[in-house]
Amino acid sequence: IETMANDHLTDEVIQQAAQCDIVAFAAHPDDVELNCAGTLALAVKQGRSAGIVDFCRGELGTRGTPEIRDEEAARSAKVLGLSSRINLRLPDGSIRDTDESRALVVRTLRRMRPQVVIAPSLTDHHADHMAVAEILQRSFYLAGVAKYAPGDPAWRPRALLHYCGSAMTTPSIVVDISAVYQQRVDAALCYESQFYNAASSEPSTRIAHPDFLDAIEGRARHFGMTIGVKYGEGYTMREPIPITDLVGLLGTEPWTTPGEKS
Repeated sequence: IETMANDHLTDEVIQQAAQCDIVAFAAHPDDVELNCAGTLALAVKQGRSAGIVDFCRGELGTRGTPEIRDEEAARSAKVLGLSSRINLRLPDGSIRDTDESRALVVRTLRRMRPQVVIAPSLTDHHADHMAVAEILQRSFYLAGVAKYAPGDPAWRPRALLHYCGSAMTTPSIVVDISAVYQQRVDAALCYESQFYNAASSEPSTRIAHPDFLDAIEGRARHFGMTIGVKYGEGYTMREPIPITDLVGLLGTEPWTTPGEKS
């Protein structure tokens, strides 16, 4: 697949995107699956539409190839039941918060018109992850400014969440993903090229360690424990959530089976 080199190709990629209720933006294919795919799968289970926007194809990845990652991402999208998944094909390792990248994301937001946007953590071990988070922080607001990058109707989502990445983070909210956890695991396992394989002769990496997926499960268990459920995904927010029914918001009892009275 040709890398994005001109506005015409950019238009083609963005025009492929469908409107979604919730959209997760990430630097590389598999970032969403390892951090927030349960939230997307849960939204689909609840009758909402979900999508993913990957910034690059992972062409600098130690294992596999961009073509393999394309195929893996497509399989994962089917597992999660996504309505849309596009790749902006920016250069891996060189994602930056620039005027050009903001305008690109603004156009994508206006095309997909999500109510909720998920972005990477603002603090992470990978520069590309943090760059995507910074781009979304700025583009989220600019998408609602009608005179910015005119041509598409302005659109501002209701909420921007940052998933909790590799750095120790205290989440603002935790989503109970217990009902769709196996679906999240199945989506991650679509990326066979990236994870541990005893028969592989490719160099070892952080995520190809035999204990890596166990650590990912441990984090989901940890977040779940904080709200009294089996598995959870944690998010931080810079803006407060508007609430009119505080009692209803806190109506879930920890450590109870759904529908069970305490």
